[in-house]
Amino acid sequence: MTARAHKSRVALSFAAASPGYEDAAGFQRLVAGRLAGKIACSALPPRPRVLEIGCGTGFLTRSLSERLPGARWLVTDISWPMVARCRESPSAPPGTAFAVMDGERPAVRGPFDLICASLVLPWFEDPAGAVRALGRRLGPGGLLAFSTLSEGTFREWLDAYRTFGLSAASPAFPRARELAQWWRGMGAVETLEEEETALAYSSAHAFASHLKTIGAQTPAPGSPPLPNVNLLKVLRRLRDPVTITYRVAYGLFRKESPCPHQPAPSNGPAASS
Repeated sequence: MTARAHKSRVALSFAAASPGYEDAAGFQRLVAGRLAGKIACSALPPRPRVLEIGCGTGFLTRSLSERLPGARWLVTDISWPMVARCRESPSAPPGTAFAVMDGERPAVRGPFDLICASLVLPWFEDPAGAVRALGRRLGPGGLLAFSTLSEGTFREWLDAYRTFGLSAASPAFPRARELAQWWRGMGAVETLEEEETALAYSSAHAFASHLKTIGAQTPAPGSPPLPNVNLLKVLRRLRDPVTITYRVAYGLFRKESPCPHQPAPSNGPAASS
């Protein structure tokens, strides 16, 4: 599958999921809220210029806008229906600009004070390159903040595949220390944390169906979908009910400033609520 075809499938999957995403993606809502809290504790100007990648229906947009009421926003997603639903939200930040854009190939120059993304990197073909490309859109001292699924995610699901000598079509999940390596030479690692959550599903089939419901079923590039006969083997291997592990890394990266001894900007009253 070509890069363009893969991105088209990702966009179409999330477009199809957009009507029910808000209700089905409880874990994504939780992670976005936690990322927003970490960003709000970091130094930003009183009216930061913010670029959001992969907004979905607006979990991070809404949670972060409550904490940064003076921010000037450009909110983007690869899926037009997702952008539309985020824009139509009554709690979308006033004056926000919206755009359809592939965050891996950002069609904006910046500079931005904050670039943020929640659970978006797994859909990039070259997440390391994307991190650096986004970093180049930051102004001096700007902040890149994201959450991403990391190594250990879906381990029960992946182990079931390995039992039969099969490979899952899931994206590759990086180790947390790899994220720091992606940022090397760009500036400082301000925060790099991981947390693990176990979610229960009534069955392995329910887990697979959930991924489709939220648009997260697109195979990784170069990974064709598993034939049904093999998929049934995997589903039967996992006993009902099934618990699936999610491991999330939170990374906040500060771009190098030409004046390294200058104090970091203060959030101030306008960005502290």
